[in-house]
Amino acid sequence: MRLRTLTTLHYRNLAPSDLAFPAGVVSIAGPNGAGKTNLLESVYLVCTGLTDAAKLEQLVRRGEREAYVRADLLRIDGESRLEVGLGRGRRAYKVDGVRVRTNALLRGSAVWVRPEDSDLVLGSPGGRRAFLDALLSRMSARYAHQLALYERNLAQRNAALRAEERHDLGVWDAGVSSIGSEIMALRRRVSARLEPLAREAHVALGGHKDLRLSLVETTTPESFVQDLAARRSEEFARGSTVIGPHRDDLAISLDGLPSGDYASRGEARTIALALRKAELDLLTERYGEPPVLLVDDWAAELDPSRRAFLLDLARSVPQALVTGTEDVPNASLHLRAHEGMFS
Repeated sequence: MRLRTLTTLHYRNLAPSDLAFPAGVVSIAGPNGAGKTNLLESVYLVCTGLTDAAKLEQLVRRGEREAYVRADLLRIDGESRLEVGLGRGRRAYKVDGVRVRTNALLRGSAVWVRPEDSDLVLGSPGGRRAFLDALLSRMSARYAHQLALYERNLAQRNAALRAEERHDLGVWDAGVSSIGSEIMALRRRVSARLEPLAREAHVALGGHKDLRLSLVETTTPESFVQDLAARRSEEFARGSTVIGPHRDDLAISLDGLPSGDYASRGEARTIALALRKAELDLLTERYGEPPVLLVDDWAAELDPSRRAFLLDLARSVPQALVTGTEDVPNASLHLRAHEGMFS
């Protein structure tokens, strides 16, 4: 899979542009603040529907009311046009001219590698849950649907827990436990596949310690309903549901020690790269072709051997867009970024 053209209008600090991209490695170089990350973000958003922005209006250029991104993708089975329109608190997607929901996008079409990925290792369980949920949602439309349904049921149950009058939670217990149990089962399946791929990539990256991934669950599908009942008093006191997949973690360890407590910054970056490589492998396996690889600030926090691994990975897929303050050697195309402009 590869990106043929990208059109942006009023997206963050990017000047309105139509860019064409060849196959292979595309080097996007320029100073910090020139819009390199925003360009990759726009590609990732239009391809997957995913964004880290707290508010959608943050994606719209200051002084404008709306933004627009269009991507033309070449795939094994033909060409697709993806479009997203952004406004205050809303977004609209189209695939080949037809309005769709986000779960109908080609969600396996891009993988984004960023320096901030170290937070997957060193940060809170919420970041790791988000990584796992995003990966599973891109592999399974069923998972994406069930996750959204779980979050709605969870919000209703939490509202009942906070109500002045205590409600019978039986109906909410049944909904949360039924949907949550399916989510847990699907997470177990993908994590069992994710770990060996991440371990293999970690070794290839020069990691000398034993990398392990494991799900830390607050309950089980078999005991979910009983565990909810056992924690009832605590839940009413807190006003929230204290067990379930929304409280679980993807634990990461090196040589048996929690990586969040003991991994160095360099080790965390290596683990994060291994996770992204495993993500790339799983999506390639799921869709039958590699996604477009997006690499932000390719030289950041990496020693020469890990930079070489990352560039070899970029050259191994049909197309990679790679940003940095310096050019990528032997790229198919070199773009220069300056103040949101590309040339």
